Amino acid sequence: MNEEKVLYDTTPAMFRNRPILFLIGLITGVGIILILLPWWLLASNTRLTVTNERVTFKTGILAKNIREIFLSDIRSIEIDQTFQQRIFNTGKVEISSAAAADAEISISGIPNPYEVKRLIDEYRRKNLSALD
Repeated sequence: MNEEKVLYDTTPAMFRNRPILFLIGLITGVGIILILLPWWLLASNTRLTVTNERVTFKTGILAKNIREIFLSDIRSIEIDQTFQQRIFNTGKVEISSAAAADAEISISGIPNPYEVKRLIDEYRRKNLSALD
């Protein structure tokens, strides 16, 4: 049996996702505490991991929420990018499974969102062809 390996592991990008808010937070001393610290805590405790078998989304500071979708169960992957996100190559990734009507995993600020989609699609095809 093949061992599961991590293909992509990331947290939301702070500066690249919202550079103006990041700069405002840096410029104002109060902004560091009121804007950047909570934002950093949220971003550093949110993680998207893609392996050769599944996609895992973990979030939460005190209480944890973990969602997993096996690659074979993924129905669709959507990428949303604002103009600013296109410039900084970040975006919102939404992953739906065959079991749910809405996206089960939705995460904003992901660096290289099209690379995430490409990896998932590539390994979905490999897993499906291995079943044949």
